[in-house]
Amino acid sequence: MREIKSNCSFCSLACPLIIRGGERGAVFTGQSLLSLDWDKSEGSKFGGSLCARGVAAVDYVNSVKRLNYPFVLGERSTFEAAVKETASNLSAVKKESGSESIGVLLGGGLTNEEATLAMRFTRDVLETDGIVLFAPDDVPIFRFHMGHDLSALGPAGPKPDGDREVSLLVGDSFSEHPCTAKIVLPGKRATRGSEVIVISPERNHTAWFADRHLQCRPAGEAAVAAGLLKAAVETGDVSLAKAPELDKMIRGIEWNAIERFGGVGKEALEGASSSLLGASKVRTYISNIFGRFGAPELTCLFTEAMTRVCPGETEFTPQFVQQNTWGVYAALSGAGGGKVFEKLERMELKAMMLLGLDLFSAFPAGPVEKAMRECKFAVSTQLFWNQTAARANVVIPAADLIEKSGTVWPEFGEELVRSDVLPPPGGAFTDGEFLAALAKEMGSDISPGGGKVSEPVRGGGDGRMEGGWKSFGELMSGLESADAVMIPWSEPAHAADGSLSRNLHWSMVTTPEPELMISDEMAEEAGIADGQRVSVESDGGKALLIARRTGKVEANTVGATIHFPAVRKLFPWKLDESSGEISLSPVSVKISGESEKS
Repeated sequence: MREIKSNCSFCSLACPLIIRGGERGAVFTGQSLLSLDWDKSEGSKFGGSLCARGVAAVDYVNSVKRLNYPFVLGERSTFEAAVKETASNLSAVKKESGSESIGVLLGGGLTNEEATLAMRFTRDVLETDGIVLFAPDDVPIFRFHMGHDLSALGPAGPKPDGDREVSLLVGDSFSEHPCTAKIVLPGKRATRGSEVIVISPERNHTAWFADRHLQCRPAGEAAVAAGLLKAAVETGDVSLAKAPELDKMIRGIEWNAIERFGGVGKEALEGASSSLLGASKVRTYISNIFGRFGAPELTCLFTEAMTRVCPGETEFTPQFVQQNTWGVYAALSGAGGGKVFEKLERMELKAMMLLGLDLFSAFPAGPVEKAMRECKFAVSTQLFWNQTAARANVVIPAADLIEKSGTVWPEFGEELVRSDVLPPPGGAFTDGEFLAALAKEMGSDISPGGGKVSEPVRGGGDGRMEGGWKSFGELMSGLESADAVMIPWSEPAHAADGSLSRNLHWSMVTTPEPELMISDEMAEEAGIADGQRVSVESDGGKALLIARRTGKVEANTVGATIHFPAVRKLFPWKLDESSGEISLSPVSVKISGESEKS
């Protein structure tokens, strides 16, 4: 029986695993059976652990719901016919409306080599630069990383004595990247005084383990992180002189603004900052997901700076939602992708290619709905039949990352090369195979290989810090008068946008449909019973969700399970003027105890 050493593809941890069987032979033979095991070989990441999602990987790669033949206009077709149909329509749109009317949108389901091939196809075959990564969860972190090189910042003094470890976690790492707990929790018990500090507005799975829960206002993570850094500068003999733009900004931010926007007092922030500066080892994990942070770039900026000035050993890890969004982003470096979103918003795209992306799971916003409805032609690669597939003219059955050879970058500075892989189901194709076949049909020869993606060089500053804080302040001021503020809620049963995890049997049992976490206080005031369907309305849209009364949120904060299109649609489509990228944050909502019939 064949044994394949691979990596889970659910999140950016890319935990190692072993697949046995994997020949996809005839049903009811030994070769048709797949089993999965932990990779406990020496040096294996996280000690060979897997979370419950990772254990379920066999469930989706071997699912009977997987697509294994193409569709053309909703009818079963062949790969050759689907390629011809795609080539014919793209050529027609290019001739009639021009190359700039074609948009190529990529997700994190591509390898670096496939993203490079997609770039070459867009530029050489379609003759446009209209290609972009669609990953609103992760792109703000990449913008921060590329715009601010903080390597000049160093520790404020010698390494403290002892073995005290402090972990700073922003968000809900233990839900979105569960094996993080394998590193954090042993550190919490390392020695007397070791602790876990969590910044989040809700009592999530990560905050449950916190020694200090800096419970912020919804969207207020950036203010709390700014407070930690300001406290370090004022009371911890920390200098930010080697990052002058940041130094000026931190000194100019008033404590009353930090406390107002963050919702955490100065004394608590000074105590947490002192704990970080006095630790012999500091680990920082940032876990953003669709609309969680009010200012993702500022949150990352302040927490990385805080981590770098700590005198102990330090580790700073932004955790990406999708496994290879960083690799795809780097492969597209220099593409004029922001214009794609502007054209999508103005319904100027006459043809769309969606590769490695379930667009309606990622963000079914109004402009997306209109763009897919109004464009003349859309082609999409998909693992399962879904709303994106139903809207596309041509659907190509796709391979998952776990079924592709090639390179992925799960986090900054990490490269993972897959060589021996589980073959995709019969009839499914990699995005690279589809692009190569499509290019050939359109008269070009581009090999499915591709050059090595280079790590982008971080910039010394983009001049946007002050404007970013001003925009953040305007957001927080606007949310102060909201009836309720909705934050994204993560459930360990689901991953990322839910496009994969919603097809898992156990997720259908534990969290089969979207829910709204609502405080007992708000529920009592509005007369909402546990399990009642309620109407939730925002500037983005309206949805009926199941109310769950809980003590995990307070006052007018509510949390909605973010792995469902119905919830993501509640977040308004908004483009950042300076970057042309999608901007997300917690949103003001109105809640009423309406029945489903009403």
